[in-house]
Amino acid sequence: MPMDTFDLVFSGLAVLFTLLFIISIRSFLKILPQLGRCIGRYKANLDLEDSLQLSRSRNLVATVLFVPFCMTVHYYGLYSPAVFEGLQPLLRFGIVVGVMLAYMLLRTFLNWQLEMHSYGTRTFTAANRSFLNFGIILFLELFCCGALLLAFTHDPGLTRTVLLWIAGISYLVYIFRRGQIFSTVCNPFATFLYLCGLELLPTGGLVLSAVLL
Repeated sequence: MPMDTFDLVFSGLAVLFTLLFIISIRSFLKILPQLGRCIGRYKANLDLEDSLQLSRSRNLVATVLFVPFCMTVHYYGLYSPAVFEGLQPLLRFGIVVGVMLAYMLLRTFLNWQLEMHSYGTRTFTAANRSFLNFGIILFLELFCCGALLLAFTHDPGLTRTVLLWIAGISYLVYIFRRGQIFSTVCNPFATFLYLCGLELLPTGGLVLSAVLL
């Protein structure tokens, strides 16, 4: 498929999801302060889930930003296994979207399978959906930092490396906060097991697919 076809599709998606984001901008501005607090305090994730209005706004924004997140990952080559070599850009982008969707579905399945029924739903729901909070934050970090780095360095390789570090550090912060949420209702060993099953398994698979394929 010719390169200009990919550019047309990519540009069309950019315009479409920019318009969708503008439509949902009120929801985004509503949750933005709370998302900032989610980074600094694990209880902010619980507070967000306790508010039906905020949680719905968060879900809407996360849904709208899914494709732009995949576009950012593709554009900067953040998920680029060796099998991508020789593939047409549009096909590579489609694979990125498919992999990210499969990753989200696997996380959803594991959350459902390992739900802590004996502890009720509030804490477990907040722990699960905190991924959406940090996912929105991560998109903003990658989008803004990527644009700034390319503008000032004009070095795609350096930009990709820095963005991968940002993603890694952000993920560690998220893991720590999610662990704190779990620790409010279960002991340290159970918290560790839940984090291994719900985080290290799907994310480890995602990383290994990028390295080994």
